[in-house]
Parts: sequence; structure tokens; C-alpha cells
Amino acid sequence: MSQSVVGRCRRGLGVWRHATAFVGLLVVFLLGMPSTVSAQEMRTVTGNVTVGTVTERPFPGVRVSVKGTQISTMTDTEGFFTVRMPGNAFTLVLTYLGYRAEEVMVPATNRVEVHMEQVAIGIEGIVVTALGFEREKKTLGYSVQDLQGDEVTLVPEFNIVDALHGVIAGVQVRSSGVTGGSSRIVIRGASSISGNNQPLFVVDGVPLNNSSPRLYGFGGIDYGNAINDIDLSNIESISILKGPTAAALYGSRASNGAIVITTKSGRGIRGGAGGLGMTASISFTAERPLRLPSYQNVYGQGFNGEFRYVDGKGGGLNDHADESWGPRLCPTLEGCTILIDQFTGPQQPWVAHPDNVRSFYRLGQTLNTNVAIARSSDRSHVRLSLTRSNIRGMSPGNNIERFSLAVKGGANITDRLITEASLNYIDLNGTNRPGTGYDDDNPQQSFTWFGRQVDMEALRNYDCTQVQADRGSCQMGGQFNWNHNYHNNPFWEAVVNGNNDQRDRMIGHLMLNYQVNNWLTATARVGRDWYRDHRKRFTAPLSLEASEGNFGEQQFYQSETNTDLILNATRELTSSLTLDATLGGNVRRNSFEGSGIDVSRIIAPGIYTIDNAPVTPD
Repeated sequence: MSQSVVGRCRRGLGVWRHATAFVGLLVVFLLGMPSTVSAQEMRTVTGNVTVGTVTERPFPGVRVSVKGTQISTMTDTEGFFTVRMPGNAFTLVLTYLGYRAEEVMVPATNRVEVHMEQVAIGIEGIVVTALGFEREKKTLGYSVQDLQGDEVTLVPEFNIVDALHGVIAGVQVRSSGVTGGSSRIVIRGASSISGNNQPLFVVDGVPLNNSSPRLYGFGGIDYGNAINDIDLSNIESISILKGPTAAALYGSRASNGAIVITTKSGRGIRGGAGGLGMTASISFTAERPLRLPSYQNVYGQGFNGEFRYVDGKGGGLNDHADESWGPRLCPTLEGCTILIDQFTGPQQPWVAHPDNVRSFYRLGQTLNTNVAIARSSDRSHVRLSLTRSNIRGMSPGNNIERFSLAVKGGANITDRLITEASLNYIDLNGTNRPGTGYDDDNPQQSFTWFGRQVDMEALRNYDCTQVQADRGSCQMGGQFNWNHNYHNNPFWEAVVNGNNDQRDRMIGHLMLNYQVNNWLTATARVGRDWYRDHRKRFTAPLSLEASEGNFGEQQFYQSETNTDLILNATRELTSSLTLDATLGGNVRRNSFEGSGIDVSRIIAPGIYTIDNAPVTPD
């Protein structure tokens, strides 16, 4: 057995030596090739770039590259650029996402004038690929689809995943349907029977955690994907890398593809003197439930055509039942002669309420406000963005607030050294998110059994202390309800019982890019994604599932730090053959901490702290 191990080790060392020798030969080959470029005298070329079909105007932010080299620059706010290029280079390549790439021969005057034309997004131009590299789409050997930020903000969405629904071929998006909830995205169908078919999200080169853990219950509370934290107002472009080939550099986490997001910066802004610009936007959406189950409105609550309410838990005639096999209902109140004891009082009209489920929900509203200030010059740029999102859910008591602050900037420290940094802070607060599935916190679960004669408007006064008449089992401080055997009052469940969650998150990166020579570039980048997630769920005393009340609390800390060092070589070997090679390494460090507490009963109602828990003797 030991000989076999030694043999495998020797073979492994042999493979390692061959691989090392190959890399060494490649480096020697690249370094040893005759390079007349480095020996050539450099010359300065200036130019002006314009855009517009009717009136020409300066075009800032255009990338100007020297063909066959890694030398590049950007046009300033007036559309001007200056670039130093080797004496044996004669062609400039100008690119801007959504515009036709232009190749321009540099005349003897070293001065060029270029007019750029807009084309359909994704047909031509550059895209951001793995590790944040920009490539011409037509040169890639794998499938990439790209979007500009404006395309995903036409219809404002709280979740960036929902914004991709129906706009990318081969991408399937399914939403949980819960306000602020999670959405599932699959690229080119499921590839694993394990159920983990989600792509990797990468923002400005930083891989992000997109988990969505739930809390308690059969269905639980849906707190939304972690990618919910990304503000659509700050997105410049999105590239969808389909399949493992495109995302190979990110490792096994990207085996289902990758969604690479580039956020906005101050580069190339249109502004006045000094390149200062400001934008502000407000969006508002309203929503109602699109589709609810179809209910019969012929028979009311009870069994065998019989029902009479006493206490809602078996004291009357079939009043413990929550199913509608009871007496036949009057279709309308007018002319109804059927009078039966109900939770609203004795001898009440036995009439159908066809809209009693729909009337529970309110008009959902979402308000997004964004303000951004940017400044750029020929050697630096910076952008500051503030966004506030307020969501009023369709379920009563459900509200979500999100505040995000984003700063991104960069500078050309020297002609060879470029730096870029970003910081994104998100503060998200949720109140009374509705449950999902067959869960007590899901109002739609109780509506599956809802008596068809129940008047939803009568249930809005859910507190027994505010109800004047005697209501059987309606205890002081308890809930006024149509059934005390299986269900809580839906408004009690939505407003008195509840849950709160709060998440702080910081995402940032620092990047240095050094142009070693005209064909070799070194990039060092550090990115970090950190967040704290606090969740609390509480049940009031005199609820069905907890007569003495209870609460549970959880807190998570999670972070991921990625450090990359990358060498990228692009060398024109001949006029028709170019060598493009990438060599690099990555160090990833993850940490996770979690704590929680469950209190099965409380002493004083309405106080959900550990100090309000009873002390039990050992």
C-alpha cells in the first residue's frame, strides 16, 4: 500500500514538473520575443469623439485603445482624449456599450475626429466577462448576453432577479409572490438533482452571498434573497455568462453560470465645467392581488347543512368546523330570510360574502427615490448615490424599508497605474412579512378553509376589549374571531402577532491595475461582502398556538473576502494572430456566526424580551 502511495506521489510530482515547465516556457516565450514596440519612440495622439444623428454633441466615457496593445484611455466630458502610442502602431479602436465599435487610422498629424453611431444593445460593443475583464462580444467563445442598467429599471423592481424576468433568453425566473420575498433564477434549465441550480452573482468583481434561509414553521417567513440588497439605480450593466465554460474562473460555485454586475461610476458623466453632474429619480408602483382561488358561495360554514355559533370551538352546532358544508346561503342581503346565530351576534342574516378574502388585502405601494452626484476629470472620477425604498405590502401591517449608500471612484495615479474602489452600505428593515406555505403566519392558508358567510369587515375589529356584545369565547385581551378552534383572526395574525427583521450589509472592493508594458497588465483586487442579519418572531398571548405567548430571535454574521492577483497578456504575434493569456490566483475566506433563542411563554403581554421570560427552578 505504501508503494502505491509513493508511486502516485511520484506521478503527481511529474505532472507538476511538466506543468511548471510549460508555464515557464510560455513566460520565456512571451518575454523573449523580439519587441520592437518597447524600443519605438512614443508619440502623442489627440482626438475628439462626437455622437448624435441630428445635432452632434461631445461623447464622454468612450474607451480609446491602441490596437494590438493594452494602452487605452477614456474621453472626457467634452469628448476629447489624449493617448500616447508606440511609433509602429497606427490604429485606434473606440468602443462604448451600445454603439458601433470604430477603428481609426492615425494620420501624420496625430489628430483624429470620430463620430460614433448607436446600434442595438448586445449586437456589437464590449461586455464584462469573468473576473471583470472587458471583451468584445464577437471575440468570445461562449454565450454571453448583456443589458444596460436602464433596461432593468424601466419597470422598477425591488428584487434584481425579478427585473431579469422575460428579458434574457434561456433564463427562467420564478418569484415566491411574497412582497420583498425571494426569487429563483435558473440559466438554461436545472443541471443538478441536488436542487442547487442558482448562478453566482458577482458585483464589481466581488462574489456575493445570495442565500435565503427561513425561520420556523412548515412554510416559514420568506426574508428574500440576499441579492435583494443590490439597488437597481446603481447598475450600469449586467452580463449573463451561461454555462460552466464562461464562468470557469469563478470555480465550482459558478457551474450554473454567473451574473456579472457592474455598478455605475463617475466616469464619462455629462456635466458642466469640471465634469460635475447630478441625477434624481422617483418611481411609484401600486399593486393588487392578481389571482385568488375560486370559492363557492352556495353553502356556509358547518357540516351536513347545519350550523349555530356559540363559542367557535364546539359549544354550538358544528361551530368548531372551519369548512363550508353548512346551511344554504342567501345570495344577497336584500330579502334574506335565513337568520342564524353567528360570531357577530344572534340571528344574523346567513348571507354569502363573495369578496371576503380579497377585501383582506390592501393596495400595495412601492416608492423608490434616488439621488446621485458624480464628478469626473481626465484622470479621476467619483460617484455618490443615495437611495431609499419604501414598500407597503398588500398584507396589512407588512412594510419594508431599504436605504442604500453607494460610493465608487477611480483615478489614474500615473500613466501606468490605475486604481478603483467602491463601497456599498445597505440597511434593510422588514415588518410583519407574511408567511409562506401551510404556515400559521400565512393568511392565505386560513382562507383555504374560510367560512363563506364570514364578513371580513367585522373581523377588522380584532380586539375583544373593543367589542361591546358578549361573544362567547372572546376573552378580555383576546381576539374577536369567527373560529376559535383552528384559526386566529387574520388581522390579529397580521398585526398583533408578527415578525421583524433588520439587515446591515457592506460590500466593497479595492483594485489596482498596473500596465507593466504595452502587452502585459497586472491586476490586484480585494473584495469583501459582510452582513449582519437580525430576525425576531413573536406570538401574542391568547393566540391559538400559544396561549401564554412566545417569541424567537436569531442573529447571523456572515462575510466573504476574496483576494485576486491576475496577469493578463495580450500580444499581437502577427497581423492576423493575437495571443491572449491570463494567469492568476485567488484566496477566498468565509466566516459565519449564528446565535438564537426561543422563549416558550412570557409574563407580561406585549414585551418580547428575555427579561420577560419566567424563571423556572432547576
